Amino acid sequence: MRWYNDFVIRTSRSPWLFVNAAVFAFGSLAFVFLNINVPFEAAVGAPMFDFQNALTREQIFAQLPNYDDSARALYHAFLFVDFYFPFFAGLVMAAAGAFAWRYTTPRWYEAISARGLFAIFLLPTLFDWGENLFALTVVNAWPEPLGWAATGLVLCKKAKLAGVMSLQAIVWLSLALALLRWLGMRIGLIK
Repeated sequence: MRWYNDFVIRTSRSPWLFVNAAVFAFGSLAFVFLNINVPFEAAVGAPMFDFQNALTREQIFAQLPNYDDSARALYHAFLFVDFYFPFFAGLVMAAAGAFAWRYTTPRWYEAISARGLFAIFLLPTLFDWGENLFALTVVNAWPEPLGWAATGLVLCKKAKLAGVMSLQAIVWLSLALALLRWLGMRIGLIK
């Protein structure tokens, strides 16, 4: 995973790369909400599985009868976007963390960088991709109810959410500390 670690560091040092990754990630998510999710919800009566954070197996099988050909096509279009969105969203968070750690805790930053630990930010992406594969399996197999795939979807979703929330909390706290350190240096409290 050295390539990812190096990509995170390069992105954290380049405003151009950082802004492009953020625009690509969150622009694609805006596209999904505006162009795919609205007609999908109108057809199915519920948001896509990916946007239901408390999703259960029972809810999956209760919603699947509403997946007509139009809803399936919209879901497939969404999944196309959702295979690259999590990668770039994770890259943005990892780069923001790298930026903050480089200035607030340079020794930790060097240790994280040297050990390739920025790859930890790929874990939620991998779980998101797993969630997508299980969702695709469940949707395409319907009307056959694949319990194992529904269970996999729910488990990957929970792991993804736990990873995303934990890493976001760490990065936001790190950015706040970096800002406080910068302000302290600007007003002369820290040298």
